[in-house]
Amino acid sequence: MLQCPAFTHVFGRLARMSDLPSHSRLSFSDTGPATPAAFTDEILAGNTDALDEASLVAFLAGAGEVWELISAADRVRRAYFGNKVHLCSIVNAKQGGCPEDCGFCSQSKHFSTHVLPDKFLEVDAMVEASRAARDHRATALGLVTATRGFEDDSKALEHMIEGIRAVREAGFTQAHASLGFVSPQGLRRLRDAGMTEFNHNLETGRSYFSQIVSTHTYDERIDTIKAAKQLGLRTCVGGIMGMGETPAQRAELALELRALDVDEVPINFLVSIDGTKLQKIEPLAPIEMLRIIACFRLALPRQNIFIAAGRMHLGQLQPLIFAAGASGMMIGDFLTTPNRSTQDDLDMLDQLGLETSGCGTAGPAEISTQHRRTKLPVVA
Repeated sequence: MLQCPAFTHVFGRLARMSDLPSHSRLSFSDTGPATPAAFTDEILAGNTDALDEASLVAFLAGAGEVWELISAADRVRRAYFGNKVHLCSIVNAKQGGCPEDCGFCSQSKHFSTHVLPDKFLEVDAMVEASRAARDHRATALGLVTATRGFEDDSKALEHMIEGIRAVREAGFTQAHASLGFVSPQGLRRLRDAGMTEFNHNLETGRSYFSQIVSTHTYDERIDTIKAAKQLGLRTCVGGIMGMGETPAQRAELALELRALDVDEVPINFLVSIDGTKLQKIEPLAPIEMLRIIACFRLALPRQNIFIAAGRMHLGQLQPLIFAAGASGMMIGDFLTTPNRSTQDDLDMLDQLGLETSGCGTAGPAEISTQHRRTKLPVVA
């Protein structure tokens, strides 16, 4: 197996930091701020809510050396997910013409972009996309529509139910979907057709949401997520970093996801697209992107955190997403923008010695659910 000396050196450094005996690790005093390693100790002792809001905001704002955060996050990832990563793919099942005004989205009819509206993808094409995803080691395909949502008695919903059923029966991948607002009755029908997971991103923290979207509310999104959970569906809920939000608003999102107890957390980084409201925003620095991933891992130890759009902004640091705490990534192109080649991604996983696993696969170790209520000092 090919090895990259540079990344072997970096991963070796992280492993040495995280495997030191307890008396040699970063420590905290009764009056000083808790270190990332201290929070990881508490998490691995069973307190998955160990990272408090004030400390999370401080870490996101730059407190603590980034490599210490990455080392701490990597310990958590390895404890919960071992050497395995989850791959998923998506396909645009209905392109363009969306009536919502999400400021980042090239498919909104409110913006003039390179994306032209198109009809729904044929069912056979959905199945073919599932087969292609399987060939790239993905275990799930997300059918995504640029729509506000689906009415219970609509032909559009019937078409998506047919597509979900066809993907399930073909058996190449699990059938996931991101369809906007769907009633509990509609979600139940999709579930019964074979949908195992529903995606409905919150996009950002509650206090910043109205700066990005005005055609629906944060609570409408939360109500849809709760409805999916009540039906026993797995939930995939994340957001986009780098839209102009503050560190505190990133923390808001992470803690909302914790409160909702979602299953999967896609982290996207803004890809500014000409014609959209956010077209002039510059991408985040790669090291800040790694800091965000590490912070979300410490805040959300159990969730499958996977990196999706915008990871090209990491440049040569892309392999470090896993050391920073990611347990998966999206493979293949995104909805309206390209990803790097699937072969490059698969080669990266092989060179890192990482194995792919199915969606929802249990981690290597049972982590106690008996929370130790130790009060850690807050990071100033």
